[in-house]
Amino acid sequence: MVLDDALKNMMLKTYDSDRIKKEALKQGMVTLRQDGIQKILEGVTTIEEILRVTQT
Repeated sequence: MVLDDALKNMMLKTYDSDRIKKEALKQGMVTLRQDGIQKILEGVTTIEEILRVTQT
């Protein structure tokens, strides 16, 4: 994720993580889970490992 000025300002002005995440996703951020799914498809890791690491 590239932290541009808009995201930096948003982080400084609010603690609303949902709002920050939505903006970052709009700007093309890939979540850890999304990246993990890609790695599963590439055969780099397993579903179990991604679920273990990304459980919320």
